[in-house]
Amino acid sequence: MNRDKIKMREKLSFAMANFGNIPIMTLINGYLLIFYTNICGLSPAACATLFLIARFLDAINDPLVGFVIDHLPTKKMGHFRPTLIVGTILCSVNFPLLWFGPMISTSGKLAIAYISYILLGVLFPIMDISLNSLLPVMTEDMKERNTLSSIKGLAYVVGALVIGVAAPLILGDTSNKQGYINLVLIMTAVIFFFSIIGALGVKERVKPQMENSYSFKELFRILRQKPVYITFLAVLLYSIGSNIVSAANTYFYTYVLGDLKLGSIVTLVMCITVFPATMVVGSLIGKFGKKKMYAIGLAIAGLAQIIRLLDVRSTALLMISVLIGGVGAGFAAPLNYGIQADNTDYVELSMGIRAEGAVASLSSFVSKCAMGIGGAIPGYLLQFAGFDSMAATQNDGVINMIIICVLILPAIVNVAAIVIFSKGYPITKEKLDEQTRLLREKRSETSISE
Repeated sequence: MNRDKIKMREKLSFAMANFGNIPIMTLINGYLLIFYTNICGLSPAACATLFLIARFLDAINDPLVGFVIDHLPTKKMGHFRPTLIVGTILCSVNFPLLWFGPMISTSGKLAIAYISYILLGVLFPIMDISLNSLLPVMTEDMKERNTLSSIKGLAYVVGALVIGVAAPLILGDTSNKQGYINLVLIMTAVIFFFSIIGALGVKERVKPQMENSYSFKELFRILRQKPVYITFLAVLLYSIGSNIVSAANTYFYTYVLGDLKLGSIVTLVMCITVFPATMVVGSLIGKFGKKKMYAIGLAIAGLAQIIRLLDVRSTALLMISVLIGGVGAGFAAPLNYGIQADNTDYVELSMGIRAEGAVASLSSFVSKCAMGIGGAIPGYLLQFAGFDSMAATQNDGVINMIIICVLILPAIVNVAAIVIFSKGYPITKEKLDEQTRLLREKRSETSISE
């Protein structure tokens, strides 16, 4: 067994690769709906239908991409790094088209949006699944894996925070066309350079001890493994809530609080608690286990916003809820991908196959479904309430619908996610230790026989 320790330079490269993955979906979730309504002149309902149809098509595509990636030959560079680089290049070309195509077109705006959005759904999984498959093959040492999981989660938190601060400042307001141009070009450069440099700087150490020759039919067997489907169901519900908030928050700051730049302040305030929580979660995992800490993180992050219902326009309550929610985000984000890696090991132990791409693609499948549903709900509800993209202020029905999307609907689905994961996820701290021991013995026996 290769026990190479992962050096700091490689950890930084891993962080960079993950940081470069963030802008695509973060910008789409937070700004594409209001960009299409306020800049391109599309109706909220038309955008909602686009998001729903395109994301479900994307979701169906993800397991196919994962299957293909798992069955590609391993190159000198590794198995997943080459496809990560190819996916990054393709996404960096298509991402600006998603925004600028409908904006500059004089006709057929919705058709261009459909084509570019669906195309991104085909290309982004190549990049995303390859990246999310790296963690299990970089090391099988559990301490190193937990460290990488924390780095991955921290990179995602930092990436989301950086974009959360920068985007409103670059835009100025949600009707500033030049602001969107600047934002998209800057983020495309971040996607390309961070992802490529990061991919070149990491190593793949864990080699499968059996051929990755599972059939496409076995994807459904993988999904039936209890840790896999419980995790995905919980993540689906929680992500639906998060995507509803992401799509509606821009409208909330613009039309309820009247200041988009307040979003930057909120993001900075979150840093006060999210980073300390991220730093201490590793030690808490050792004491309580990943399952308990992940459930606690989901509960804190998902339910902290409820206190804002006391006064939805109170900036003080907003800041308090953000500080509390930052603790939960700091706990949950680093654990998300560590649990996925544990599920990959569970599949190997129970089914006898290594299927990093399959597990990552099924995770991506769930995320795409959540993005489609979560992104569509605010569009349909805003259309129903009578949203007017040309109006500087909105009627009370629209304001109430925005508040429902930001505070009430997410809380409902978050409670369901927390209950499902807490009650259903079977890999406790003790079972994870036993799973790791059995896999090490199995791999050692295979190495000796070879």
